Amino acid sequence: MHLDLQTLLVCLFLWQSFTVLLIVVYRLRYPQEQTSSLFITAKYLQLAALILLLLKDFIDTPLSLPIIALVALAGGTLESLALLMLLRVFGSKVERYYSILFGVSILVVVLMYLLMPKDPLVIPVACLAGVLIIAYPAYILCLKVMETSLQIIMGLLYCLVILSLAGRALEPLYSVLGINTQVAQFLYLFFYLGIYLYMFLGTAGIMLLYREDSFAEMERVATYDELTGILNRRSFVLRARPLIAASAMKKLPYSFLLLDVDHFKSINDNYGHNTGDQVLTDLASKIEQQLGHGDLIGRFGGEEFAVLLHRADEKSSDVIAEGMRTAVIGSMIHGVPLHYTISIGVITIESGERFSLNNLYKLCDNALYQAKKKGRNCVVRSYEI
Repeated sequence: MHLDLQTLLVCLFLWQSFTVLLIVVYRLRYPQEQTSSLFITAKYLQLAALILLLLKDFIDTPLSLPIIALVALAGGTLESLALLMLLRVFGSKVERYYSILFGVSILVVVLMYLLMPKDPLVIPVACLAGVLIIAYPAYILCLKVMETSLQIIMGLLYCLVILSLAGRALEPLYSVLGINTQVAQFLYLFFYLGIYLYMFLGTAGIMLLYREDSFAEMERVATYDELTGILNRRSFVLRARPLIAASAMKKLPYSFLLLDVDHFKSINDNYGHNTGDQVLTDLASKIEQQLGHGDLIGRFGGEEFAVLLHRADEKSSDVIAEGMRTAVIGSMIHGVPLHYTISIGVITIESGERFSLNNLYKLCDNALYQAKKKGRNCVVRSYEI
């Protein structure tokens, strides 16, 4: 099977050139962070490797092949690091692994060239290094993260790239392994297809991951309270409504709780707003520990929190509410005692009636007001239905 290598390189060069151009224009408008900087640097290096390959016949130096291999490996290393940063698995161990791997790759490529300058082992060695560079991102996408279908598919496609590189890395052993000419030609074709696939994954694939990550971040910001990490008011309401409707339809009891921190303004005034924020975070954590599967907690604003116990009757909701109240007594924040208390208003619906969340809030707010009037640090139940 005949494959015009020059045409292939020209196509790859054009693909990479337009990709770099679009990314550079895109980055002019948006903030430049480390991940995107690594990514664009990787693209520059890959583009440089392609240019050197196209000009190899015009460059009268025997060092051209090892230089091209090292530039390509540098680009692949930076692209893998950018991908791992995007997947949030980049750390000191990963950085050390890739630093050692790239250093060893340089050493081996140079040694192969110096020891056997006429024997073209540079490309197989570079392909083997490429396998080791791509292997960890493929593992993370396929087996460790597996958060989305896109990540899994990208991981599987990276595995195909690894197989194509491994096939080329075995080239010096073709005769030993008994690989005939037809199989060798197939492996060559598979290798070039793998390079095309790698270029695709390194552009469209990673950009789709960026897009997916941005949507996930926007959803997180729109769903959760930034300070405490629990649901914000809007998300709590959206999730609570179907739970209330389901409980009413099945004639199952459910309870709604409204609580806030007693004398919270005094805590802010006496200890500072940072301490006040720590109190809210501590309270949210302690409330979550009291909840069962399927129960909801949300921050309604300031020091006010709401809880939906979607299968709790009066008795069990009383126990849970009292558990919340006592859980915060004697709290320690960063090893320092910080005494604060909470007041709670509770209402339970056991009749199978479907009340709007707005009505439940008003009734619970009245109960919470009564708890404040009783001296705070207590639980008051509303029976106004």
